[in-house]
Amino acid sequence: MLQLIPGLPEQVLGLEATGKVGAEDYREVLVPALEEKLRRHRRARLLYVLGEEFDGYTGGGAWEDAKVGMKHLTAFERVAVVTGSERVSSLVRAFGFAIPGEVRLFGLDGMAEARAWIEEPPAESDLHFELREDEGILILEPTGELEAEDFERVSAELDPYLNASGGLAGLMVVARHFPGWDDLAAFTSHVRFVREHHRRIRRIAVVSDDRILSALPRLAAVFLAAEPRAFAMDQREEALEWLREG
Repeated sequence: MLQLIPGLPEQVLGLEATGKVGAEDYREVLVPALEEKLRRHRRARLLYVLGEEFDGYTGGGAWEDAKVGMKHLTAFERVAVVTGSERVSSLVRAFGFAIPGEVRLFGLDGMAEARAWIEEPPAESDLHFELREDEGILILEPTGELEAEDFERVSAELDPYLNASGGLAGLMVVARHFPGWDDLAAFTSHVRFVREHHRRIRRIAVVSDDRILSALPRLAAVFLAAEPRAFAMDQREEALEWLREG
């Protein structure tokens, strides 16, 4: 059976497996708890404990495990697996790479270490943002290379506002230089963020003295539903006023 582990941070889903784990455990425990997390967070963290009393999966449980894995493959930011089973450990080592988030394996004597890692606060981001709900304006200020998690954090705050309001009056990007991306996953997340949100934004102001960034509005005008415009770094207030007029 699967039991929820209480006392964890809001973003963390904790599960302990004992005895045989069947299909009903996934339908009645794991799936409802995970979907509740994902209603409030774009991605969740999972602490999965398979203790000494864990006795494997039923046929239906193994199938449900595979289905949940396929459906929610990108749902986890971090996964900590605590187990004394060499078979489970081998599976995690063999297939953990397929999960986009971080996966770590801990022995049964490493429970405290696993909890400390899964509860660890997110690292300081190089993308600072402010959602001015009263004006309907989102301000993004990157100071370093963009990461995939940056767009997930912004979406987690922006999407509920968009669902309630219908759209943004404007988006302002302020960057002295083009920051670039940390890796391919960051670039992919950036593209997905633009694709999912640009039709719900009326105007986009790019505030920068960087030649590449300043040229982007002219290039992007062909692809974006929003109206883009470039401003110099000393024109931040003019850019805000232009967004408010939109």
